Formats: sequence, structure tokens, C-alpha cells
Amino acid sequence: MTDDYGRQPPSDIQAEQSVLGGMLLSKSVIPEVVERMSAQDFYRPNHATVFQTIVDVWMRGDEVDAVTVAAELDKQGALRKIGGAPYLHTLISTVPTATNAGHYAGIVIAKAKLRKMGELGIRLQQLASNDIQTDDAEAALAQGEKWFRELHTSDERAIGFDALVENFRESLTSDSVPAIPTPWDALNDRLIGGLQRGRLYTVGARPGIGKSVALLNMASFAAAWDYKTAVFSLEMSAAEVTTRLIAQGARVNQTKLVKKQIDLDMSDRIERYVKENAGVALQIIDRETITVEQIIAHCRAAGPFDVIVVDYLQLIEPSDRRAVREQQVAHLSRSLKIAARELNAAVIVAAQLNRGPLKDGKPRAPVVSDLRESGAVEQDSDCVLLLHQDEDEPGYVTMIVGKNRQGKTGDMLLKFEGQYARISE
Repeated sequence: MTDDYGRQPPSDIQAEQSVLGGMLLSKSVIPEVVERMSAQDFYRPNHATVFQTIVDVWMRGDEVDAVTVAAELDKQGALRKIGGAPYLHTLISTVPTATNAGHYAGIVIAKAKLRKMGELGIRLQQLASNDIQTDDAEAALAQGEKWFRELHTSDERAIGFDALVENFRESLTSDSVPAIPTPWDALNDRLIGGLQRGRLYTVGARPGIGKSVALLNMASFAAAWDYKTAVFSLEMSAAEVTTRLIAQGARVNQTKLVKKQIDLDMSDRIERYVKENAGVALQIIDRETITVEQIIAHCRAAGPFDVIVVDYLQLIEPSDRRAVREQQVAHLSRSLKIAARELNAAVIVAAQLNRGPLKDGKPRAPVVSDLRESGAVEQDSDCVLLLHQDEDEPGYVTMIVGKNRQGKTGDMLLKFEGQYARISE
């Protein structure tokens, strides 16, 4: 396989064809491929279209082959653009077996990274020649920093709660499907026992109110009860998540943890907590960029999971960057809803809220319609939890059950122990 570095950006067309051919040959390789790459990694637009269509058919749970993919492309009016149905058979003929699809995906990803480096070089040349305005320069630098981080990090960092523990305890199995408890009895009462598999739970709050704290409290509590839990952290690194988990579990001050101001009592608390929770079925996946398809692919490959936590919705990479933002967010929320049912897991996702008007000079309590960028988030969610902190009640947070398809709505006043990254009753 050769590249033409003279007239076109780095690419390997045969590798792209081999990836797609492998996916069409056997859907068993699709999770591995989707977890590692997205449509944006392909050089040829028609290959990106075929890839995304394969993923769409696969996510619906339909059979993936040349016939079903051609039908989907035809429905979208894209079949002729990609070369017609015969081209799908050409893709299949490029590979004798599907087993090497992951290897070819690695080649495609490497070429995509080289193209990003080339694009970055052009932007930096523009900066040096002062051909762009200040605001554009700052945006270019920010994008450049993001690309450099992506180019110097691995494709996947899935980190277990205890790096030394090789085997996670299996989730309890029974004929019934019990609710998965949350840390708060008042919420469990409203949810008829707790979180239910197959449902989408959205936790909304304005910045700095405690979305991430609430999600990690729910995740660690579920894992402590032997429910296998995956946390996709798009905003915090695994080290930051671990600090919060230890702070809330061992009840030690997280600021002192960060500053390494650990006294003997704190050390004892930490050691006791770590020992009691060694091997707990909690997995952290920290990635700055990830698509919803990659989230689903990881959960299929590494699962089954009982609880899937995503922090947060608006940071998920859209599959179609050309779509308007409302459509992008609607696709993300709908995909997470479908994932909850297909993966038979409780999916909990954080979402930002619009600031909304003031009441008596202070931020008013949020309502479900404050969910930012798309009304589809409210529609897709089985339950919407909203967090609000009143200036007149420091040290407390109100958890508002704004929507609940299976249970009661209402408000709960909970203690907000910020120093411990903990919300308690």
C-alpha cells in the first residue's frame, strides 16, 4: 500500500477499503473498529459515508452486509455518490478475511493524524504571517493544542478503579431485574427503588453546581453494590476522577489531597477505603474526544455494564459536524436512549443548562426546559434530575426530579459537602 505525499495529503485508500470490507464481511469486528475510529478519520468522503452508514445499521441491531447497507444508502440518497451497490462488493473483495480490520483501522488512524499535523502546520503558518485576526489566532492555537494532545495520547485509556486488580467481580444475577440503588433514599423512593436498566437518566445543572459530583456519587455507590459501572469522563482526567472518588469515599478533603497535605488520619482513611473497595467493578474511561458510537462500542466490547455514566452530553463529539447544533445534540441524546435499551443498562448523562432569568436578583431554580441546545434531551430522557444551590442555604443542594416516567416528581434538599466531593442526605 502506497501513499502519494506529493499531490495529496497522507492517506491509504487500500487500508480504508479493507476496514470497510472487513466490517461488511463480519459484524463481529465492528465494535473494535468503531471504538478506535470515526468517520472523520477517512480521507475519501465516500468511505466516510459508507462507514457511518454501517455504524447506523449496526446500532439499530440490524444485520450488516452489502444488501442492508446498500438499502440504507439508497434511502439516504447516497448510494450513487459512493459508487453504487457494486462498490460495496468491491470493498468486500479487497479482504480475504475480516480478522485484520483492526490492523487496517490503525493504518487509517495514523494517516488521519498525519493529515491533522499538516492542517495544523498550515494554520500555524497563517499565524506566523499575521494573515488572520486575533480571535481566529486564539481559536487556531486552542485547536492546535487539542490536536497535539490527541496526537500524543493513546486511542483509548480504560482505567480500572484499582490498577492492580485484574478481575472485576461479576454482577449479581437473578431471574428478576432489581432496581440499582442510588446514594439517596429519597430519590430511590421516587424512582421506585432506584435506577432501572434500559432507561436514560439526565442530570442537569448550571456550571459549578455539582453535576460531576452527583454522577460520581451514583457511579461509585452502584459499583460498591457490585453493579458493573463504566464512567466516561470527557472533562476530567482519570487522576482527577480518582481524587474525587477517594475524597468522597474516604471522607477526606479533596483540596488537601490535590496539594498532597495528607496527615496520618487521612492516610489511614484512604488506606481503609482502598482496601475495602479493591476490585470494585468500576471502570474509568477518560478521553477528551469520543463519539457516542465509540461509547457504545466500548460498552459492548468490555461489558456488559449495569450502569453507564457520561460526563457530559455536550462534550460528546458529533458524528455529523455539518449538522446544526440542535440536530447534533438531538442525535446524541437519542443514541444514548437507544443504547440504554440495547445494552440493558441504566445510562446516566450530565447535561448543561441555560442560565435562565433571575428571580429577585438571584438565579431561579431550573426547570426541565432549561436543558441546553435541544428539546430532544427532555423528550428522550426517562428521568430528568436538576440540581440547584440557593445562596440563602449554603451547604445544601436541591435535587429536583423534573421528569419521571416511572414514579413521582418533586424536590429533595440534600447536603452538599464540596470538600468531600459528596452529596448526602
